[in-house]
Amino acid sequence: MKYEDLFDLKYNKGLSTYELVRRFPEDLRQVNEVALLDIPEATLEEVLQEKLVLKRLKKLKKKFLE
Repeated sequence: MKYEDLFDLKYNKGLSTYELVRRFPEDLRQVNEVALLDIPEATLEEVLQEKLVLKRLKKLKKKFLE
């Protein structure tokens, strides 16, 4: 599943993260990352330990939310 499709389902069609995980268990990482797009960047920087994940989330936020 593409990030674009998951973003559309979550934010445009209103599916919950739980429903996305139930429908697409093989794409769990992508579903989780799309769900984290609601969280402000400052909070993500405090919480996330993995710099690669943080970088990917910032890139996704820029692509989909700006």
